[in-house]
Amino acid sequence: MPLVPSRKREYLWVRARKSKGAMPAERVPLNWLRAFEAAARLGSFAAAAAELHVTPSAISQHIRVLEQRLAKDLFDRHANGVRLTGPGRRYAEDLGRAFALIEEATQKFNDRGARDVLVVHVPTSFASQWIAPRLDLFRASHPNIDLRLTALDQGQGKVDAEIRYGWGNWPRQEAVLLMRDEIFPVCAPKVAAELPSAGALCGSDLLHVPGYAEDWDAWLAHAGIADIDTTAGAAFDQSIMAIRAAIEGKGILLGRSTLIERELRSGLLVAPFKERLQSSGGYWFVASAQKVKMPKVSAFQDWLLQTVSAAGAGEH
Repeated sequence: MPLVPSRKREYLWVRARKSKGAMPAERVPLNWLRAFEAAARLGSFAAAAAELHVTPSAISQHIRVLEQRLAKDLFDRHANGVRLTGPGRRYAEDLGRAFALIEEATQKFNDRGARDVLVVHVPTSFASQWIAPRLDLFRASHPNIDLRLTALDQGQGKVDAEIRYGWGNWPRQEAVLLMRDEIFPVCAPKVAAELPSAGALCGSDLLHVPGYAEDWDAWLAHAGIADIDTTAGAAFDQSIMAIRAAIEGKGILLGRSTLIERELRSGLLVAPFKERLQSSGGYWFVASAQKVKMPKVSAFQDWLLQTVSAAGAGEH
């Protein structure tokens, strides 16, 4: 059922596309825009819901009615998740800059007061799978820092720091290693029950996330297994999409420990084989020499390092 705006709700006036059912000018509630901007920035309705303290269904409904109001699809929806459309990505980038300007104006008006806004560029899957479940821990330890995570290009000067995957060799940037991955096959329990051995893997059952140095060929060589067609199977451009497909029993994913810890802990995914491969790259906290001296940036870096250490010691 469409949301009915209340008189107390905040609005922005926007000009809609001229199409059937679209008015020349429409009032758009800010909570619709915030829901869309957060979901686009984090790449996940669930992660957006965690950031905005609402349910994923509320995020989905806000975005759906926003699409109806604009007469334009902002996300492509499919079984393994959602992906921004071209117009959706451009709209999200513009909204991200607009909200950043609003926050900056408010901070200036209040002379910044006792609060800081920290903008961190983060890979979508890492934001959704590792940081979003721990947002409450950061808020508890740093209540005066408002964390904004984004996977979109915010423009030069709009980002305070980044979390990058790679080898730590970025010019004119200071990089601190956070963690490396262990890489191993994972799948739904019902799929694992049908696998007699790693040598029985079928190429068509493999799920791929291109772009990593450690792919199925690397793991199979590490495990001493040959004669498996690794060119077959479905491929995804984001790990979070492949993880969802694995949970649904659609195949066997070469999982990365950083991104699948919750799914393994909950039993949604299992590791059917013992062989594990160490990643050559890792996740790094990256900032310029000037930015890293800012208290809010150094506080987030310290929190990340402490949280990684605690997770490694078995704390959650």
